[in-house]
Amino acid sequence: MRVAVGLLLGGWLWAQGCGIPTMSEGEFAYFRLEVVSQSIEASRIALLRSVLPEHCISAAQLRDLLWTLEHESSRIEVLRFAADRVYNPAQLKEELTPLFTTESGRRAFERWWARWHKDKD
Repeated sequence: MRVAVGLLLGGWLWAQGCGIPTMSEGEFAYFRLEVVSQSIEASRIALLRSVLPEHCISAAQLRDLLWTLEHESSRIEVLRFAADRVYNPAQLKEELTPLFTTESGRRAFERWWARWHKDKD
């Protein structure tokens, strides 16, 4: 019975979104090194896709993970599944804007931001 209640409560908390970090700073540092160690960008994205949906991270941590990706289009791809796992979403735009330096990258980020922000309201 306890296990069932724990699973239900855990599922309910997970469905509520992120309110607190679920990785310690050490765990995050190790995870970031694991992402960086992937030899190709597709492998980095696959690793991010497999781990991030299960954790809550800060906007600054998401920025640090996105810096590991070479292409701005890849960063947008990761934002689509990772932004909802940020426990301080008010910081997202400030933290992520510097990641997009090309004109097309800035436009893509602004389009993503407008859609994501609209969905949050």
